[in-house]
Amino acid sequence: SEYSKFDPYLFDPDNFYKHGKNRAFESWGYTVNDARWLQAELEKQALKKYIAGDYALGKLNKYGQRINVKVTISRKDGTGEVSFMTGWMVKPNGKLKLNTPYGGK
Repeated sequence: SEYSKFDPYLFDPDNFYKHGKNRAFESWGYTVNDARWLQAELEKQALKKYIAGDYALGKLNKYGQRINVKVTISRKDGTGEVSFMTGWMVKPNGKLKLNTPYGGK
């Protein structure tokens, strides 16, 4: 997936996108400094679940098949885990491409 989906898009330090998705991750203890780890972890979990068929189908269009994959990460303070949806596109060549790292609970 593209790093820009995490920095600047997800953490949105300049409030350019105005989506507020950063607030969820910040409440779990994550900052822009964790963007590379989050990128790798979400990719790993999404690929594993995609291969296992553990996803929900979304819209199909000329760009590919959208899927939603639930991922789980630990809170940075160690007080449990959080699960949330991520949005992906299965391209016509079969590759996964991240659409959104946070699609809600």
